[in-house]
Amino acid sequence: MAAAQAIPPASPDMAGDAGTLDGNTVRRFILRFAIFSLMLALVPLIPGWDGVVSRYLSAVAVLVNGLLHLLGQQTQLDGTNVFSSAFHMAIEPHCSALDIVLFYSATVLAFPAAAMRKTVGLLAGFTAIATLNIIRITTVYLTGIRWPANVPGVHEKLWPVLLIMATVALCAAWVCYARKGRAA
Repeated sequence: MAAAQAIPPASPDMAGDAGTLDGNTVRRFILRFAIFSLMLALVPLIPGWDGVVSRYLSAVAVLVNGLLHLLGQQTQLDGTNVFSSAFHMAIEPHCSALDIVLFYSATVLAFPAAAMRKTVGLLAGFTAIATLNIIRITTVYLTGIRWPANVPGVHEKLWPVLLIMATVALCAAWVCYARKGRAA
């Protein structure tokens, strides 16, 4: 009697059924994640990146200023500076949350999924992180006009933790979304 042989999964990225990840898949994901993280960490070194960030921050400032106006604030805008007689805030490159976007992008690119799902994941993640960042900057401004002494804590302690938690949740949501696509 011949020994039974295991039939390899249809995809080298998934084991057994689409809902089970094997050890090799996890190791490949970690290796890909490390490679994509390193590659994306080099993005800021690309010539012209500072110009992209500058234009992005200008757009963020316009959106924050608009949101503050919707909330009844009489703010003005000068480049990436949002201000009123009560508080002045400069939106600087470290306020972009683009580092978090790059981390999330490495997760999406590393996890085994169809290209269309990865595209949807990248667009949805960027939109979610950018929206959360606009809310973050808006709340820092509102804190500045109501409780100026609390701005450092909100800006440097509370929001970084919230952004990390949100990004981890987005990564988990991405993995669930990608795995559902594999099961279909």
